[in-house]
Amino acid sequence: MTHHTTIPESWDMEVDLVAMGSSTGGLAACIVGHDLGLRTVLLEKTDFLGGGTALSGGVLWIPFNHHMLEEGLSDSREEALTHIRTISMGRHDEEYLAAYLDTGPELVRYLEEHTPLKLTIEASPDYYADLPGGKKRGRQLYPNPELMGPMLKEAEKTNPLVAKVRRDPVPFFAGMRDEWSEGRALIGGLAMACADRGIDVLTGVRGRQLIVQDGRVIGLRAERDGRDFFVRAAKGVLLASGGFEWNQEMNKRFMNCPTLFPLTPNSNEGDGHIMGMELGAAVALMDHSIYQPAFRVTGEEVQGGPFYRPLSYGYPGNILVNRHGKRCCNESFYPDIGRAFVAYDRLKSELANVPIFWISDSENANRTGMSVLPKFTKDTGWLRQANTLPELAGQLGIPADSLTETVERFNRFAREGRDPDFHRGEGTYQAYWGSRGAWAGQKPSDTLGPLEKPPFYGIELHVGSVGNLGGLVVNRRAQVLNTRGDVIPGLYATSNTTALLSHGFTYTSGACQGKSIIFGYIAARHMARG
Repeated sequence: MTHHTTIPESWDMEVDLVAMGSSTGGLAACIVGHDLGLRTVLLEKTDFLGGGTALSGGVLWIPFNHHMLEEGLSDSREEALTHIRTISMGRHDEEYLAAYLDTGPELVRYLEEHTPLKLTIEASPDYYADLPGGKKRGRQLYPNPELMGPMLKEAEKTNPLVAKVRRDPVPFFAGMRDEWSEGRALIGGLAMACADRGIDVLTGVRGRQLIVQDGRVIGLRAERDGRDFFVRAAKGVLLASGGFEWNQEMNKRFMNCPTLFPLTPNSNEGDGHIMGMELGAAVALMDHSIYQPAFRVTGEEVQGGPFYRPLSYGYPGNILVNRHGKRCCNESFYPDIGRAFVAYDRLKSELANVPIFWISDSENANRTGMSVLPKFTKDTGWLRQANTLPELAGQLGIPADSLTETVERFNRFAREGRDPDFHRGEGTYQAYWGSRGAWAGQKPSDTLGPLEKPPFYGIELHVGSVGNLGGLVVNRRAQVLNTRGDVIPGLYATSNTTALLSHGFTYTSGACQGKSIIFGYIAARHMARG
Protein backbone atom coordinates (compact mmCIF):
# COMPACT_ATOMS: atom_id res chain seq x y z
CA MET A 1 0.00 0.00 0.00
CA THR A 2 1.58 3.27 -1.09
CA HIS A 3 -0.57 5.51 1.09
CA HIS A 4 -3.59 5.41 3.37
CA THR A 5 -6.59 5.74 1.06
CA THR A 6 -9.24 4.73 3.58
CA ILE A 7 -10.56 7.80 5.34
CA PRO A 8 -10.92 7.09 9.06
CA GLU A 9 -14.41 7.09 10.52
CA SER A 10 -13.26 9.71 12.98
CA TRP A 11 -10.21 11.90 13.36
CA ASP A 12 -8.31 12.15 16.63
CA MET A 13 -7.44 15.73 15.80
CA GLU A 14 -8.48 18.20 13.10
CA VAL A 15 -6.34 21.24 12.34
CA ASP A 16 -5.31 23.36 9.39
CA LEU A 17 -1.55 22.68 9.49
CA VAL A 18 0.21 19.67 10.94
CA ALA A 19 4.01 19.67 11.11
CA MET A 20 5.78 16.34 11.53
CA GLY A 21 9.07 16.87 13.34
CA SER A 22 10.35 19.49 15.79
CA SER A 23 13.03 20.89 13.51
CA THR A 24 13.38 24.66 13.26
CA GLY A 25 11.18 24.43 10.17
CA GLY A 26 8.44 22.47 11.89
CA LEU A 27 8.39 24.81 14.88
CA ALA A 28 8.53 27.97 12.75
CA ALA A 29 5.69 26.75 10.53
CA CYS A 30 3.43 26.18 13.53
CA ILE A 31 4.28 29.61 14.95
CA VAL A 32 3.76 31.53 11.71
CA GLY A 33 0.69 29.51 10.76
CA HIS A 34 -0.86 30.26 14.15
CA ASP A 35 -0.11 33.96 13.74
CA LEU A 36 -1.89 33.91 10.39
CA GLY A 37 -5.01 32.37 11.88
CA LEU A 38 -4.40 28.68 11.22
CA ARG A 39 -4.98 25.90 13.74
CA THR A 40 -1.58 24.24 14.00
CA VAL A 41 -0.14 21.18 15.71
CA LEU A 42 3.36 19.71 15.83
CA LEU A 43 4.00 15.97 16.12
CA GLU A 44 7.39 14.86 17.43
CA LYS A 45 8.49 11.24 17.23
CA THR A 46 10.65 11.27 20.37
CA ASP A 47 10.17 12.64 23.86
CA PHE A 48 12.53 15.52 23.10
CA LEU A 49 12.42 18.57 20.85
CA GLY A 50 14.98 19.69 18.31
CA GLY A 51 16.53 16.55 16.85
CA GLY A 52 20.04 17.08 15.56
CA THR A 53 19.62 20.86 15.58
CA ALA A 54 19.52 20.89 19.39
CA LEU A 55 22.96 19.22 19.40
CA SER A 56 24.41 21.54 16.76
CA GLY A 57 25.95 24.99 16.81
CA GLY A 58 22.53 26.47 16.07
CA VAL A 59 23.76 28.54 13.12
CA LEU A 60 21.54 29.99 10.37
CA TRP A 61 23.12 31.00 7.04
CA ILE A 62 21.20 34.15 6.07
CA PRO A 63 22.95 36.48 3.56
CA PHE A 64 22.42 40.27 3.79
CA ASN A 65 20.58 39.95 7.11
CA HIS A 66 19.91 43.15 9.03
CA HIS A 67 22.42 42.35 11.80
CA MET A 68 25.37 42.31 9.44
CA LEU A 69 24.17 45.40 7.59
CA GLU A 70 23.76 47.27 10.88
CA GLU A 71 27.38 46.45 11.70
CA GLY A 72 28.50 47.88 8.39
CA LEU A 73 29.27 44.53 6.79
CA SER A 74 28.44 44.68 3.12
CA ASP A 75 26.46 41.99 1.33
CA SER A 76 23.87 41.71 -1.40
CA ARG A 77 21.56 39.27 -3.08
CA GLU A 78 23.77 39.35 -6.17
CA GLU A 79 26.89 38.41 -4.20
CA ALA A 80 25.14 35.51 -2.45
CA LEU A 81 23.75 34.28 -5.77
CA THR A 82 27.17 34.47 -7.37
CA HIS A 83 28.67 32.52 -4.47
CA ILE A 84 26.20 29.64 -4.70
CA ARG A 85 26.53 29.45 -8.46
CA THR A 86 30.30 29.21 -7.98
CA ILE A 87 30.34 26.43 -5.38
CA SER A 88 27.22 24.30 -6.03
CA MET A 89 28.69 22.25 -8.90
CA GLY A 90 25.52 23.14 -10.81
CA ARG A 91 23.30 21.04 -8.54
CA HIS A 92 21.29 23.82 -6.90
CA ASP A 93 17.84 24.95 -8.05
CA GLU A 94 17.62 28.59 -9.16
CA GLU A 95 14.00 29.19 -8.13
CA TYR A 96 14.49 27.48 -4.78
CA LEU A 97 17.65 29.48 -4.12
CA ALA A 98 15.87 32.72 -5.04
CA ALA A 99 13.13 31.97 -2.49
CA TYR A 100 15.79 31.21 0.13
CA LEU A 101 17.65 34.47 -0.45
CA ASP A 102 14.57 36.67 -0.77
CA THR A 103 12.85 35.28 2.34
CA GLY A 104 15.78 34.86 4.75
CA PRO A 105 16.17 38.48 5.92
CA GLU A 106 12.38 38.84 6.25
CA LEU A 107 12.20 35.67 8.34
CA VAL A 108 14.90 36.87 10.75
CA ARG A 109 13.07 40.12 11.39
CA TYR A 110 9.77 38.33 11.88
CA LEU A 111 11.11 35.87 14.43
CA GLU A 112 12.94 38.52 16.43
CA GLU A 113 9.84 40.74 16.49
CA HIS A 114 7.31 38.01 17.29
CA THR A 115 9.14 35.35 19.32
CA PRO A 116 11.64 35.24 22.22
CA LEU A 117 14.39 34.20 19.79
CA LYS A 118 17.13 36.80 19.47
CA LEU A 119 20.06 36.31 17.11
CA THR A 120 23.49 37.79 16.65
CA ILE A 121 26.35 37.51 14.16
CA GLU A 122 28.55 34.45 14.45
CA ALA A 123 32.28 34.80 13.84
CA SER A 124 32.37 32.06 11.22
CA PRO A 125 33.07 32.89 7.58
CA ASP A 126 31.58 31.07 4.61
CA TYR A 127 33.44 27.81 4.08
CA TYR A 128 34.54 29.09 0.67
CA ALA A 129 34.87 32.72 1.69
CA ASP A 130 37.75 33.35 -0.70
CA LEU A 131 35.76 32.35 -3.79
CA PRO A 132 33.56 34.84 -5.70
CA GLY A 133 30.69 36.16 -3.63
CA GLY A 134 31.99 34.67 -0.37
CA LYS A 135 31.99 36.60 2.89
CA LYS A 136 34.42 36.53 5.79
CA ARG A 137 31.80 37.36 8.41
CA GLY A 138 28.15 38.14 8.90
CA ARG A 139 26.07 35.59 7.03
CA GLN A 140 26.02 33.15 9.94
CA LEU A 141 23.60 34.02 12.73
CA TYR A 142 23.19 32.17 16.01
CA PRO A 143 21.23 32.69 19.25
CA ASN A 144 22.53 35.65 21.22
CA PRO A 145 24.13 33.94 24.25
CA GLU A 146 23.83 36.99 26.50
CA LEU A 147 20.07 37.12 26.01
CA MET A 148 18.98 33.57 25.31
CA GLY A 149 20.93 31.69 27.99
CA PRO A 150 19.52 33.46 31.07
CA MET A 151 16.02 33.57 29.54
CA LEU A 152 15.87 29.85 28.82
CA LYS A 153 17.40 28.84 32.15
CA GLU A 154 14.52 30.59 33.86
CA ALA A 155 11.92 29.38 31.35
CA GLU A 156 12.70 25.69 31.76
CA LYS A 157 11.84 25.91 35.47
CA THR A 158 8.18 26.61 34.72
CA ASN A 159 7.74 25.79 31.04
CA PRO A 160 7.41 22.03 30.41
CA LEU A 161 7.85 22.46 26.66
CA VAL A 162 11.17 24.25 27.01
CA ALA A 163 12.33 21.55 29.41
CA LYS A 164 11.80 19.00 26.62
CA VAL A 165 14.47 20.52 24.36
CA ARG A 166 17.06 17.80 23.72
CA ARG A 167 20.24 17.91 25.80
CA ASP A 168 23.67 16.63 24.86
CA PRO A 169 23.72 12.88 25.64
CA VAL A 170 27.12 13.29 27.28
CA PRO A 171 29.27 16.41 27.61
CA PHE A 172 29.69 16.60 23.83
CA PHE A 173 32.15 19.45 23.96
CA ALA A 174 33.80 18.60 27.27
CA GLY A 175 31.96 21.40 29.07
CA MET A 176 33.02 24.01 26.54
CA ARG A 177 29.52 25.31 25.92
CA ASP A 178 26.69 26.44 28.16
CA GLU A 179 23.69 24.12 28.37
CA TRP A 180 21.42 26.82 26.91
CA SER A 181 23.47 28.00 23.97
CA GLU A 182 23.83 27.28 20.27
CA GLY A 183 21.39 24.65 18.97
CA ARG A 184 19.51 24.24 22.24
CA ALA A 185 18.95 27.98 22.41
CA LEU A 186 17.68 28.07 18.82
CA ILE A 187 15.13 25.33 19.49
CA GLY A 188 14.40 26.69 22.96
CA GLY A 189 13.44 30.12 21.68
CA LEU A 190 11.01 28.59 19.18
CA ALA A 191 9.62 26.22 21.81
CA MET A 192 8.92 29.21 24.07
CA ALA A 193 7.05 30.86 21.21
CA CYS A 194 4.90 27.76 20.75
CA ALA A 195 4.15 27.60 24.46
CA ASP A 196 3.28 31.30 24.57
CA ARG A 197 0.71 30.73 21.81
CA GLY A 198 -0.73 27.58 23.29
CA ILE A 199 0.22 25.56 20.21
CA ASP A 200 -0.18 21.82 20.67
CA VAL A 201 3.20 20.08 20.56
CA LEU A 202 2.69 16.33 20.95
CA THR A 203 5.77 14.24 21.74
CA GLY A 204 6.02 10.49 21.36
CA VAL A 205 3.94 10.59 18.16
CA ARG A 206 5.49 9.06 15.03
CA GLY A 207 4.16 9.83 11.56
CA ARG A 208 3.51 6.65 9.56
CA GLN A 209 1.47 7.31 6.41
CA LEU A 210 -0.08 10.16 4.50
CA ILE A 211 -3.81 10.06 3.90
CA VAL A 212 -4.94 11.00 0.40
CA GLN A 213 -8.40 11.82 -0.90
CA ASP A 214 -9.12 12.71 -4.55
CA GLY A 215 -5.39 13.15 -5.19
CA ARG A 216 -4.80 15.54 -2.28
CA VAL A 217 -3.05 14.92 1.03
CA ILE A 218 -5.67 15.61 3.70
CA GLY A 219 -3.90 14.32 6.80
CA LEU A 220 -1.75 11.56 8.19
CA ARG A 221 -1.83 8.38 10.20
CA ALA A 222 0.53 8.54 13.14
CA GLU A 223 1.35 6.14 15.95
CA ARG A 224 0.76 7.17 19.54
CA ASP A 225 1.15 4.80 22.48
CA GLY A 226 1.15 1.88 20.05
CA ARG A 227 -2.14 2.87 18.44
CA ASP A 228 -3.21 4.69 15.29
CA PHE A 229 -3.60 8.44 15.72
CA PHE A 230 -5.29 10.23 12.83
CA VAL A 231 -4.77 13.94 12.22
CA ARG A 232 -6.72 15.83 9.56
CA ALA A 233 -4.99 18.83 8.00
CA ALA A 234 -7.32 21.13 6.09
CA LYS A 235 -4.51 23.23 4.61
CA GLY A 236 -1.54 20.90 4.49
CA VAL A 237 0.90 18.45 6.04
CA LEU A 238 4.50 19.63 6.51
CA LEU A 239 7.16 16.90 6.65
CA ALA A 240 10.05 18.20 8.76
CA SER A 241 11.47 15.07 10.35
CA GLY A 242 15.16 15.46 9.53
CA GLY A 243 17.54 13.19 7.64
CA PHE A 244 17.82 9.43 7.11
CA GLU A 245 21.34 8.79 8.43
CA TRP A 246 20.10 6.17 10.95
CA ASN A 247 18.31 4.15 8.26
CA GLN A 248 21.07 1.76 7.23
CA GLU A 249 19.02 0.31 4.37
CA MET A 250 18.60 3.77 2.85
CA ASN A 251 22.28 4.53 3.46
CA LYS A 252 23.20 1.35 1.62
CA ARG A 253 21.00 2.30 -1.32
CA PHE A 254 21.94 5.94 -1.64
CA MET A 255 25.20 6.84 0.12
CA ASN A 256 28.67 6.37 -1.34
CA CYS A 257 30.13 4.73 1.76
CA PRO A 258 29.34 1.22 3.00
CA THR A 259 28.54 2.09 6.62
CA LEU A 260 27.62 5.39 8.26
CA PHE A 261 28.13 6.24 11.93
CA PRO A 262 25.72 9.09 12.71
CA LEU A 263 26.31 11.77 15.32
CA THR A 264 22.63 12.77 15.23
CA PRO A 265 19.79 11.36 17.36
CA ASN A 266 18.86 7.84 16.28
CA SER A 267 15.31 8.97 15.51
CA ASN A 268 16.53 10.33 12.15
CA GLU A 269 15.40 7.30 10.17
CA GLY A 270 13.99 8.95 7.06
CA ASP A 271 10.32 8.78 8.09
CA GLY A 272 9.41 11.86 6.05
CA HIS A 273 11.41 10.67 3.06
CA ILE A 274 9.59 7.35 3.04
CA MET A 275 6.15 8.90 3.43
CA GLY A 276 6.83 11.30 0.57
CA MET A 277 8.33 8.67 -1.72
CA GLU A 278 5.30 6.46 -1.16
CA LEU A 279 3.31 9.15 -2.96
CA GLY A 280 5.79 9.37 -5.83
CA ALA A 281 7.78 12.34 -4.55
CA ALA A 282 10.99 13.16 -6.38
CA VAL A 283 14.28 13.03 -4.47
CA ALA A 284 17.66 14.66 -5.07
CA LEU A 285 21.21 14.78 -3.69
CA MET A 286 20.66 11.48 -1.89
CA ASP A 287 24.41 10.78 -1.79
CA HIS A 288 25.07 14.09 -0.02
CA SER A 289 25.99 14.20 3.69
CA ILE A 290 27.92 16.29 6.20
CA TYR A 291 30.66 13.79 6.92
CA GLN A 292 32.59 14.06 10.16
CA PRO A 293 35.19 11.79 11.76
CA ALA A 294 33.74 9.81 14.67
CA PHE A 295 34.91 7.18 17.10
CA ARG A 296 33.13 4.55 19.12
CA VAL A 297 33.57 3.68 22.78
CA THR A 298 32.34 0.12 23.26
CA GLY A 299 29.14 -0.07 25.26
CA GLU A 300 28.13 3.58 25.06
CA GLU A 301 24.50 3.97 24.05
CA VAL A 302 21.90 6.73 23.80
CA GLN A 303 18.18 5.92 23.68
CA GLY A 304 18.90 2.26 22.99
CA GLY A 305 21.27 2.88 20.08
CA PRO A 306 25.06 3.15 19.75
CA PHE A 307 26.64 6.49 20.57
CA TYR A 308 29.38 7.83 18.32
CA ARG A 309 31.64 10.56 19.61
CA PRO A 310 32.95 13.58 17.68
CA LEU A 311 36.66 14.32 17.51
CA SER A 312 38.99 17.28 17.96
CA TYR A 313 41.06 17.52 14.78
CA GLY A 314 42.97 19.94 12.59
CA TYR A 315 44.88 21.67 15.38
CA PRO A 316 48.63 21.75 16.08
CA GLY A 317 49.96 18.39 17.19
CA ASN A 318 47.59 16.05 15.34
CA ILE A 319 47.10 14.60 11.88
CA LEU A 320 44.91 12.03 10.16
CA VAL A 321 46.46 9.11 8.30
CA ASN A 322 44.99 6.29 6.25
CA ARG A 323 45.55 2.56 6.64
CA HIS A 324 48.85 2.93 4.78
CA GLY A 325 50.13 5.41 7.37
CA LYS A 326 49.91 8.32 4.93
CA ARG A 327 48.11 11.62 5.32
CA CYS A 328 45.07 11.73 3.04
CA CYS A 329 43.35 15.08 3.59
CA ASN A 330 43.45 18.65 4.83
CA GLU A 331 42.70 18.14 8.52
CA SER A 332 41.60 21.74 9.13
CA PHE A 333 38.83 21.62 6.50
CA TYR A 334 36.39 18.89 7.42
CA PRO A 335 34.72 18.65 3.98
CA ASP A 336 38.07 17.37 2.75
CA ILE A 337 38.11 14.77 5.53
CA GLY A 338 34.76 13.58 4.21
CA ARG A 339 36.25 13.31 0.72
CA ALA A 340 39.04 11.14 2.11
CA PHE A 341 36.58 8.76 3.76
CA VAL A 342 34.72 8.05 0.52
CA ALA A 343 37.68 8.21 -1.92
CA TYR A 344 37.56 5.13 -4.11
CA ASP A 345 40.43 3.07 -5.55
CA ARG A 346 38.97 1.81 -8.83
CA LEU A 347 41.88 -0.49 -9.59
CA LYS A 348 41.40 -2.41 -6.34
CA SER A 349 37.62 -1.84 -6.13
CA GLU A 350 37.80 -0.62 -2.55
CA LEU A 351 37.79 2.55 -0.48
CA ALA A 352 41.26 4.04 -0.78
CA ASN A 353 41.86 5.22 2.78
CA VAL A 354 39.56 3.50 5.27
CA PRO A 355 40.19 2.99 8.10
CA ILE A 356 41.53 6.44 8.90
CA PHE A 357 43.38 7.13 12.15
CA TRP A 358 43.82 10.18 14.37
CA ILE A 359 47.46 10.57 15.47
CA SER A 360 48.45 13.03 18.20
CA ASP A 361 51.33 13.89 20.46
CA SER A 362 50.85 14.33 24.21
CA GLU A 363 50.74 18.11 24.13
CA ASN A 364 47.72 18.18 21.81
CA ALA A 365 46.05 15.22 23.53
CA ASN A 366 46.36 16.98 26.88
CA ARG A 367 45.10 20.32 25.53
CA THR A 368 42.00 18.79 24.01
CA GLY A 369 41.29 16.43 26.90
CA MET A 370 41.60 13.28 24.81
CA SER A 371 44.37 11.86 26.99
CA VAL A 372 42.17 11.90 30.11
CA LEU A 373 38.85 10.97 28.48
CA PRO A 374 39.39 7.19 28.98
CA LYS A 375 39.18 7.79 32.74
CA PHE A 376 35.51 8.64 32.22
CA THR A 377 34.61 5.73 29.93
CA LYS A 378 34.10 2.08 30.89
CA ASP A 379 36.11 0.82 27.93
CA THR A 380 39.56 2.34 27.41
CA GLY A 381 40.77 0.32 24.44
CA TRP A 382 39.57 2.87 21.89
CA LEU A 383 42.56 5.13 22.66
CA ARG A 384 46.01 3.69 21.89
CA GLN A 385 49.13 5.11 23.54
CA ALA A 386 52.83 4.48 22.93
CA ASN A 387 56.16 6.12 23.63
CA THR A 388 57.30 5.81 20.01
CA LEU A 389 55.61 6.13 16.64
CA PRO A 390 56.62 2.62 15.48
CA GLU A 391 55.11 1.15 18.65
CA LEU A 392 51.89 3.14 18.09
CA ALA A 393 51.75 2.00 14.46
CA GLY A 394 52.01 -1.61 15.61
CA GLN A 395 49.04 -1.16 17.94
CA LEU A 396 46.97 0.41 15.18
CA GLY A 397 47.99 -2.10 12.50
CA ILE A 398 49.57 0.37 10.07
CA PRO A 399 53.10 0.34 8.59
CA ALA A 400 55.57 1.69 11.14
CA ASP A 401 58.07 3.06 8.62
CA SER A 402 55.31 4.83 6.72
CA LEU A 403 53.82 6.47 9.82
CA THR A 404 57.25 7.63 11.03
CA GLU A 405 58.06 9.09 7.62
CA THR A 406 54.67 10.80 7.43
CA VAL A 407 55.04 12.46 10.83
CA GLU A 408 58.59 13.60 10.08
CA ARG A 409 57.46 15.13 6.79
CA PHE A 410 54.50 16.88 8.43
CA ASN A 411 56.68 18.18 11.28
CA ARG A 412 59.05 19.72 8.76
CA PHE A 413 56.15 21.46 7.03
CA ALA A 414 54.73 22.63 10.37
CA ARG A 415 58.00 24.25 11.38
CA GLU A 416 58.14 26.01 8.01
CA GLY A 417 54.51 27.13 8.39
CA ARG A 418 53.24 25.66 5.14
CA ASP A 419 51.67 22.41 3.94
CA PRO A 420 52.38 21.81 0.24
CA ASP A 421 50.77 18.35 0.37
CA PHE A 422 47.25 19.38 1.45
CA HIS A 423 47.45 23.18 2.04
CA ARG A 424 46.30 22.89 5.63
CA GLY A 425 45.70 26.25 7.26
CA GLU A 426 45.41 28.21 4.03
CA GLY A 427 42.39 30.40 3.43
CA THR A 428 39.97 32.42 5.54
CA TYR A 429 37.85 29.58 6.88
CA GLN A 430 40.84 27.52 7.95
CA ALA A 431 42.30 30.51 9.80
CA TYR A 432 38.98 30.73 11.63
CA TRP A 433 39.12 27.00 12.36
CA GLY A 434 42.52 27.45 13.93
CA SER A 435 41.24 30.30 16.09
CA ARG A 436 38.72 27.89 17.64
CA GLY A 437 41.63 26.12 19.28
CA ALA A 438 43.00 29.25 20.92
CA TRP A 439 41.29 28.18 24.16
CA ALA A 440 43.75 25.30 24.28
CA GLY A 441 46.75 27.58 24.55
CA GLN A 442 47.85 27.84 20.95
CA LYS A 443 48.14 31.01 18.95
CA PRO A 444 44.95 32.19 17.21
CA SER A 445 44.70 30.95 13.62
CA ASP A 446 47.19 28.13 14.15
CA THR A 447 46.39 24.84 12.48
CA LEU A 448 49.93 23.65 11.84
CA GLY A 449 52.15 22.39 14.62
CA PRO A 450 54.53 19.40 14.88
CA LEU A 451 53.87 16.12 16.66
CA GLU A 452 56.93 15.93 18.91
CA LYS A 453 56.20 15.13 22.54
CA PRO A 454 55.64 11.50 23.57
CA PRO A 455 53.64 9.62 24.45
CA PHE A 456 51.83 9.49 21.13
CA TYR A 457 48.14 8.66 20.81
CA GLY A 458 46.02 7.05 18.11
CA ILE A 459 42.34 6.36 17.48
CA GLU A 460 40.67 4.41 14.70
CA LEU A 461 38.01 6.61 13.12
CA HIS A 462 34.73 5.93 11.36
CA VAL A 463 32.90 8.01 8.76
CA GLY A 464 30.35 9.88 10.83
CA SER A 465 27.59 12.21 9.74
CA VAL A 466 25.84 15.16 11.33
CA GLY A 467 23.12 14.95 8.71
CA ASN A 468 22.32 13.39 5.36
CA LEU A 469 21.38 16.21 2.99
CA GLY A 470 19.46 14.38 0.28
CA GLY A 471 15.70 14.40 0.34
CA LEU A 472 12.40 15.30 -1.21
CA VAL A 473 12.30 17.89 -3.98
CA VAL A 474 10.17 20.92 -3.19
CA ASN A 475 9.45 24.12 -5.10
CA ARG A 476 9.88 27.71 -3.98
CA ARG A 477 6.63 27.44 -1.99
CA ALA A 478 7.88 24.37 -0.07
CA GLN A 479 5.39 22.16 -1.92
CA VAL A 480 6.58 18.61 -2.57
CA LEU A 481 6.95 17.69 -6.25
CA ASN A 482 6.45 14.28 -7.77
CA THR A 483 8.84 12.60 -10.18
CA ARG A 484 7.22 14.41 -13.13
CA GLY A 485 7.71 17.79 -11.48
CA ASP A 486 4.07 18.30 -10.53
CA VAL A 487 2.91 19.50 -7.11
CA ILE A 488 1.51 16.88 -4.74
CA PRO A 489 -1.47 18.88 -3.41
CA GLY A 490 -1.54 19.37 0.34
CA LEU A 491 2.02 18.14 0.93
CA TYR A 492 4.89 20.39 2.03
CA ALA A 493 8.36 19.64 3.36
CA THR A 494 11.44 21.23 4.88
CA SER A 495 14.40 20.40 7.18
CA ASN A 496 16.76 17.61 6.07
CA THR A 497 13.66 15.80 4.84
CA THR A 498 14.23 17.92 1.71
CA ALA A 499 17.22 18.07 -0.60
CA LEU A 500 19.66 20.94 -0.02
CA LEU A 501 18.78 22.56 -3.35
CA SER A 502 19.73 25.98 -2.02
CA HIS A 503 23.40 24.97 -2.14
CA GLY A 504 23.55 21.93 -4.40
CA PHE A 505 26.49 19.62 -3.88
CA THR A 506 28.25 21.75 -1.28
CA TYR A 507 27.63 23.04 2.19
CA THR A 508 28.45 25.95 4.46
CA SER A 509 27.77 26.37 8.15
CA GLY A 510 24.10 27.13 8.81
CA ALA A 511 22.81 26.15 5.38
CA CYS A 512 20.65 23.26 6.60
CA GLN A 513 19.08 25.10 9.51
CA GLY A 514 18.67 28.19 7.37
CA LYS A 515 16.88 26.16 4.72
CA SER A 516 14.73 24.41 7.29
CA ILE A 517 13.44 27.50 9.05
CA ILE A 518 13.01 29.57 5.89
CA PHE A 519 10.90 26.99 4.10
CA GLY A 520 8.87 26.23 7.23
CA TYR A 521 8.00 29.93 7.23
CA ILE A 522 7.23 29.84 3.51
CA ALA A 523 5.06 26.73 3.84
CA ALA A 524 2.91 28.24 6.58
CA ARG A 525 2.38 31.46 4.64
CA HIS A 526 1.41 29.55 1.50
CA MET A 527 -1.06 27.38 3.42
CA ALA A 528 -2.61 30.48 4.97
CA ARG A 529 -3.15 32.01 1.53
CA GLY A 530 -4.60 28.82 0.04
